[in-house]
Amino acid sequence: MKIGGLTVLILSSLSGGLLTFMVIKPIKQSFHYLKQFTADASHELRNPLTAIKTSVELMQSRAENLSNDDARKIAIISSATEQIKHLVEDLRFLSQTDVMAHNSPLEYPQIPLDEILEDLADSFETQAACKQLDFESRLSDSVLVKGDMHQLKRLFTNLLENSIKYTKTGGIVKLYLEKRKNFALVRVEDNGIGIPQEYIPLIFQRFWRDDSARHQDTEGLGLGLAIVQAIVQKHRGKINVKSKVGVGSSFQVYLPLA
Repeated sequence: MKIGGLTVLILSSLSGGLLTFMVIKPIKQSFHYLKQFTADASHELRNPLTAIKTSVELMQSRAENLSNDDARKIAIISSATEQIKHLVEDLRFLSQTDVMAHNSPLEYPQIPLDEILEDLADSFETQAACKQLDFESRLSDSVLVKGDMHQLKRLFTNLLENSIKYTKTGGIVKLYLEKRKNFALVRVEDNGIGIPQEYIPLIFQRFWRDDSARHQDTEGLGLGLAIVQAIVQKHRGKINVKSKVGVGSSFQVYLPLA
């Protein structure tokens, strides 16, 4: 009886594992095909978009020959083309990071993170002032990390843009940099609209935007934070989020020190 029971238990475990594999396999295949489609589509769309953009710019350069109504329509086409161009670039970037995630990590050069953030602070202080927001930055000196300078700029640009976008007039956006053990810790904080707790696990998903963002009619297609997470992972870092509705949000990015 004991042997029979053990045999049944083993067979049940094997059948359960086989069933799980059979269920997961098509999901993995679909995800792979979706990634491949994203990479191919973003590549193929670049040339026709460039042609449209060039044609629109040519028409706009001859605005004196256009009626006000035609000029307005061309401006709409130009804006839509630019939005699609940014979307294609974001999808292309994400598809590249998907491929590189399976390769050995790149040996990045050593770069001064504090200088990158100082440049961004100068730029975003002006943007914050235009929206009547306070901007505060406290950056430690001589913080060196190994990384891609352009990607790190994009990472923190996305975070700062989000903070300014979702903070109301009279609010404040903060940028901090400090050394924390073997990591450089960058904090981007605001006292904006905040994120509901149940949405925090979802915010790094591609194309995801919460209802409050949609109601504000803010631009964007939900790829900014997906790109942030992809860059952090490529640099062997980690990102944490703390947020409360009506109080604000804090994004903490940890990057290994050089």
